[in-house]
Amino acid sequence: MTRPLLKSELKAQRSREYLIAQRADFIANHGEDLGAFYFLVMLVQTLGKKALKGGDVQKLRALAHDLNALYIKHTQ
Repeated sequence: MTRPLLKSELKAQRSREYLIAQRADFIANHGEDLGAFYFLVMLVQTLGKKALKGGDVQKLRALAHDLNALYIKHTQ
């Protein structure tokens, strides 16, 4: 028998389900490659806004570093 999910577990599950649905919507509307790219941009924008609002400079730097690494990987 499984136990009921905690409030935090339900929130995490709903968040995952929402992101999966968002990704599927982007892909359905824009195609596989462009939809996945738009989804990634949406995630970066969301994470950046949260970090900026919370004043988390380290998270913003890490996000910029990761984006730069992706850019370098795919352009050289």
